[in-house]
Amino acid sequence: MIEVELKAHVADPGAVRKRLEGFAVYRGDFDKRDAYWHGPEWRINRGTRGFRVRSEGDAVTVTFKNKRSEGGIEINREREFAVLDREIFAEFIERLGCEPFFEKRKIGSRWEWSPGGADPIILELLEVPGLGLFLEIEALVPDEDPAAIALARGEIAALLERAGLDESTVEPRYYSELLMEVGLGPRP
Repeated sequence: MIEVELKAHVADPGAVRKRLEGFAVYRGDFDKRDAYWHGPEWRINRGTRGFRVRSEGDAVTVTFKNKRSEGGIEINREREFAVLDREIFAEFIERLGCEPFFEKRKIGSRWEWSPGGADPIILELLEVPGLGLFLEIEALVPDEDPAAIALARGEIAALLERAGLDESTVEPRYYSELLMEVGLGPRP
């Protein structure tokens, strides 16, 4: 699966929430706790062996991505699987030589918008403690089809505007970079 997404800074969350409620379907609140890990030999192959362990409610999901960014929009090949016990999984991956890298938390609300019966696009109005408020907009496309990715990018840009934000609010950097800038990010 290919994930096409952007994040934008939000100055007035009440106004954005009101706009989202006008066209998207509310799906609930969330509290995502992410722990990022490096795989073995990460110091040799920087950026190629990392993965995330996310806890959201009772669910624990491991995600790894091949990431790239184009004009503030991330286009990632994403793979994920569920884990039954976070602590046992952490013990297991440490035994394999993995090391914790940094942690991040996202607290917010989720909406969905379905263009013409297609798979829904996810819109999340959220706070990352230490960084502020953001709107994330994410579409999933089945494969690396340039036409499907271009269509998703266009839909995301239109939804950004529909939410009352413009291109100047788009944050092109990864959260890890932003967290590092404020002293909360990855360890070297």
